[in-house]
Amino acid sequence: MRITKLLNKVYIVINASNSRPQKPSDEATFRDLCSVTEFFTPKDIGILLVGFFLACLTGAGIPHLVCVVGWMLDVFDLVNPFTEEFRTKITPLLLYFSSAAFVLAIVAFLQYTCFRLIALKIARRIRRAYFHGILYQKLEYFNDTKNENYNAQFENDIEKLCTALTDALPAIINSISQIIVSLLISFYFSWRLAWPITCLGIVAFLWILIFTAFGMSATHQEVALIAKTFQALTSSISYRDLCNKQYSIGIKRAAFFGIVAGSMQLFLFSGMGLGALYGNWLIDEGLMYSPGLIFVIACSIIPAACRLGQIHSNWVNFIAIKFVCKHVRRARDIQSVASIFAETDIAPPNYWINIAFKRKQFLLTFLKNELSIEEESFHPRNTSAFKKLKRSALGRWKFYAVGFVFCLIFAAGPPTFTYLNGNLYEFYKPDKTKFFQDGIKISWKYLTAGIVACIGGIISTIIFAKNGEAIAREIRCAVYSDCIQRHGAALTDSIQRSLLPLLTKSANNCKGAFDARLSQFSVGVFTLAFGIAYVFEKNLASAFLCSICFVIQAINQYVVFRISHIHTKRAMADKNDKGRIALIAFEQLNEIEISTSLEIIESRHDSFLSYSFEKHSSVIPIQALRYAFIVAIPQVTQALAYVIGCYLVMEDLVRPVVIYKVVQTLYMSAFSISTIAQYNADVDKARLGALNLKDILIDDDDSERANSPPTDDHRTITIHEIL
Repeated sequence: MRITKLLNKVYIVINASNSRPQKPSDEATFRDLCSVTEFFTPKDIGILLVGFFLACLTGAGIPHLVCVVGWMLDVFDLVNPFTEEFRTKITPLLLYFSSAAFVLAIVAFLQYTCFRLIALKIARRIRRAYFHGILYQKLEYFNDTKNENYNAQFENDIEKLCTALTDALPAIINSISQIIVSLLISFYFSWRLAWPITCLGIVAFLWILIFTAFGMSATHQEVALIAKTFQALTSSISYRDLCNKQYSIGIKRAAFFGIVAGSMQLFLFSGMGLGALYGNWLIDEGLMYSPGLIFVIACSIIPAACRLGQIHSNWVNFIAIKFVCKHVRRARDIQSVASIFAETDIAPPNYWINIAFKRKQFLLTFLKNELSIEEESFHPRNTSAFKKLKRSALGRWKFYAVGFVFCLIFAAGPPTFTYLNGNLYEFYKPDKTKFFQDGIKISWKYLTAGIVACIGGIISTIIFAKNGEAIAREIRCAVYSDCIQRHGAALTDSIQRSLLPLLTKSANNCKGAFDARLSQFSVGVFTLAFGIAYVFEKNLASAFLCSICFVIQAINQYVVFRISHIHTKRAMADKNDKGRIALIAFEQLNEIEISTSLEIIESRHDSFLSYSFEKHSSVIPIQALRYAFIVAIPQVTQALAYVIGCYLVMEDLVRPVVIYKVVQTLYMSAFSISTIAQYNADVDKARLGALNLKDILIDDDDSERANSPPTDDHRTITIHEIL
């Protein structure tokens, strides 16, 4: 009897718990991440699998081309360049190198096309599902502040989802494929040399992984601090404390990423140094016969390991996928036809009208976020405020001078690396059989050069980041002080919200021209200058002809980048124009018309999504071409330069090893071109930020304020007082 009573109680409790309505969880779970598969069709899965295969080929292509360079080095060292044997052996390698580089470019183009197309399709379906969910929700749904916040965040998460599928997912596949192929090639050709360099690669992977994770954590902390800006505006003490925290975390983040950048050069130098030491011992002992394998194994495993160590920066983009799916899940829950009238001839209570108005504002927020219209000009003029920011930066010239010195040291790394590689392959002569002693000497040079370059990269990044963060902190404090003097210490809610764009966006944009990005730009310019000076010192004819190849590459890259930007901007403008028309029509509807036209609104939104997909997909080819020019065109240029160089070798105009020095130096220096081009966009953003702050960052006698009447309750904040 007792057992029966106990079971009855348990049964009652279970029934009671089952009868309670279960509220949807606010936390994004792994189940939400997996639920993205609901939006895939069998055709999409097929395209995605093709993209996976192409991404594997792209990742495998880089170490394979490194292997071809190693084979050519063996021919340069072991074959007399004035014999028919040299021509017979080098010609197939050059043809194979050129063909493989062109194939890599085609594969990269198709890979980007597949992943971008899938990203656009999935984003369109998720937007449609979310809009359908919120459109037919009960009115109480729109009275929840959490739902308003999720709605405001939805489009940002969708953009992260597109980034995850377009860039992050193929990058992860590329990294994994690259390290696997590098290990297979290395252990196949010389397992004796491969295992110590693999151990170094494991150390490099863990080191880069740890500091990349630290850097990403600092980035998340910085974002969290920015999110607390509104709460900190209640008092000057709390806001200045927030500014100091942002200053500290910004420097910490830059330091972590500076360690990553410097360590990558250190590990690359160390890998070649270890290869020169142990590889030459293997050659002396007759356990390895190809000197080119030192270059192949070190320059395939170490870069692949460093790239794999940065996988965390790509993986975090996938977190947005579960948040997007969580938004859709919440929008689908508690669905009901959202009519606010039981009878059409009965006027609704006032609170119904208020909630219906909130629904209209809720939907307007979603539709406006979909447009993402940018009103600013892409090339703003140099305002007096931006000029004063530059003068303020020049006031820190001592720090910048020290930073530029360390930038020079860091920029000398790539040419020095190629210089030492060339000296290494000068060892191998037909009449020489022992190389270990020479390997010991040059391995110390590799290690020393790597340490110096690493220190230069870390210190230069920290110095420039410190200056940029100091400028941003002082601008934030200046904006807040100016607002206090205009409106008093007790800021209203509307004034605080109007300050947020200036504090969180404009101030951050202003520092972009003066922080670690200026360091990267300087390193890029110095690297290019050092590379050109070095190759012209080696051999004039080969340097001139090979430089022409890389100049043509730079011009082509710039043209393709500009065409891609212009076409994308025009397509987005067309999409926004159509969306703006629909948005204006929706704004003119009252709450009653919205409630009785839900199906029509959904149909028009579907039409806009189809038009938006058409515009986005129309620029996929030029965007894919841009991606191919980043990934594979440098390899094509490298192959063409080797063809020209080998012709000069056979004409007795230059020695074979000199061709390697010239081509590889230009090849490594050419990677700085994209960094140099990116800085122009950073400066434009800084100008836009200064343009928004021109009424604050100004002198007393500035002409921009000369015509404004003075007020008794406001004192102009001058740039000299702030910075």
